Amino acid sequence: MKTITVDDELYAFIASQTKHIGESASDILRRILIEELGLKRGGNTHVDVTKPKQVTKAVREINKIKKPTNKSEIAKDEGNVVDAGTLFNLLKHEKYQQPMSKVERFLLMLGALHQTHPTRFDVVLEIKGKGRLYFAQDKDTLLKSGSSTNPKSIPGSPFWVVTNNNTDKKCSMLLQTAELLGYSKSNVERLSKLFNA
Repeated sequence: MKTITVDDELYAFIASQTKHIGESASDILRRILIEELGLKRGGNTHVDVTKPKQVTKAVREINKIKKPTNKSEIAKDEGNVVDAGTLFNLLKHEKYQQPMSKVERFLLMLGALHQTHPTRFDVVLEIKGKGRLYFAQDKDTLLKSGSSTNPKSIPGSPFWVVTNNNTDKKCSMLLQTAELLGYSKSNVERLSKLFNA
């Protein structure tokens, strides 16, 4: 397996194309480039990354894929466009249909928000209690911020969250995260219903 470096904008695009939680960047790119664009390994259609014109053409084709069409699922907040459809498609995955605790649901939903907005998710660090941190980028920071914090890692992200709050507070933290990411009031309410289902 090879490692490549991509800029934040490209990474955000790749993450926005996720069809289910846990889908890797490699799987997403494979699906987009091979299945959806019809690029075949060893076939006639091939993108030579050393030839900028071929790369540009492939990127143009990628940009045609899955543009949001339902205006009710797009919210605007301070110039940011939020494709709520991407998040809610992730949350329809069978993983969310399984019985789980509120802590598990809380973590999975935060993970889906991170997966949808990887470059902007650090806004969660603004969500704090009275003298207490709720989110951090490492476990130790949360352990030092108060007693009995029970920090858990947010799946698929470098962030941690306290989980010893009651269900209402967990819901509030989840909804604050969505609001800070630019979701409309109606989509925040929709997220609340999914959490409390």
